[in-house]
Amino acid sequence: MLGSLLSIRRWTTEIKGDDLWFHFHLETDKYNAERHIEDDESVEYPSDWEAPIVWGNYHSCIISSNSWHFCGFKVCALKEYSLGMLDGLLLHLDPLPCDMEDPDRRVFRAYLLGHDTVVDHHIEFSRIKDTNSFAITWRGKIALTYAGYYEPAYEFAAKIHSLEAPEIGPASSTG
Repeated sequence: MLGSLLSIRRWTTEIKGDDLWFHFHLETDKYNAERHIEDDESVEYPSDWEAPIVWGNYHSCIISSNSWHFCGFKVCALKEYSLGMLDGLLLHLDPLPCDMEDPDRRVFRAYLLGHDTVVDHHIEFSRIKDTNSFAITWRGKIALTYAGYYEPAYEFAAKIHSLEAPEIGPASSTG
């Protein structure tokens, strides 16, 4: 499962009409940040997922709602938003089954082993007492669509221990 080094680098807001939308940009450290990735060219790997050379070629993973397209997701009506309503909120975005062949219709796009697809997001917000910060738990599924595999066969998870909620506005961000 991908996720031990996955962290939110940006959390931004956007107002669309009367609604509040969130954007997230997650990124891992470099795949070889903890160790050098060795590749034995004599080994025939069953898939790109298991081939060290492929991981070395792509450097890191990015999951973003605003790096390659500008999508994001509606949180609530702007007049309903408060940090209190966000506390305990669990969102389920791009639930399965969904169209895996049109990445622009997904809330997030990914760069993993090429431009791949991430779906079935479960994002939970837990406010840290007496602060404007939140712990965020996020899990989802990955399809290696860049290589032509449209089944979300892999999972990812991220646990962000403390991230301050962004100010509300079209160009505000945290991270």
